[in-house]
Amino acid sequence: MIGIMADSHGQPDTIRDALVVFAAVDCESIYHLGDICDSTHPETADACLRLLQQRRVKTIKGNNDQAILANHAGRDGSPVSPQSLQTLKHLELVRYYQDAIFIHSLPFVEELGLSSMIGAMGPMEIRRFCNQFPGRILFRGHSHHPEIAWLHRQQVSARPLTVDRKLNLSGKIPCVVTCGALTRGLCMLWNPEEGYIESISFR
Repeated sequence: MIGIMADSHGQPDTIRDALVVFAAVDCESIYHLGDICDSTHPETADACLRLLQQRRVKTIKGNNDQAILANHAGRDGSPVSPQSLQTLKHLELVRYYQDAIFIHSLPFVEELGLSSMIGAMGPMEIRRFCNQFPGRILFRGHSHHPEIAWLHRQQVSARPLTVDRKLNLSGKIPCVVTCGALTRGLCMLWNPEEGYIESISFR
């Protein structure tokens, strides 16, 4: 079982709550898909990053994380520790596991660079992803509402994910899965062996 979370926006309690969910089902790996921190509340960055490091969560850089780095690196009196700034500096924009791609927003990192963290995933981008990455699942954050989108006869089909209900991915790969925001009390489970995802509410 793989645990997936995103968009904690500087709220360490939401990370802690999701970690409890993941521990209960014995997740072998956990991913945070970015916006760990919030640029308007830099004072909570250390606490958020500490929780992720303690549990060895695999982390992706989001646009708020990049903003913290840009605004606080080398600044005297910053509420963000030098250690946290170094962590943010070295966060990856994309990670891979089996047939999955983990990203904050858009998967076209080589082309877009840092801009991949802020682009919208509309029908054109979904179609491009599905054609460019056949057989892949894209897990993303950025948009705070859990959703799945895939191609059916080259037409984009999309639907919101129902909380606490398993969705079998058979016939929907390649697909784009938006996991929902921790700030909304949402995280996600993915079972690669059985081929399903499940949006979880911890509130």
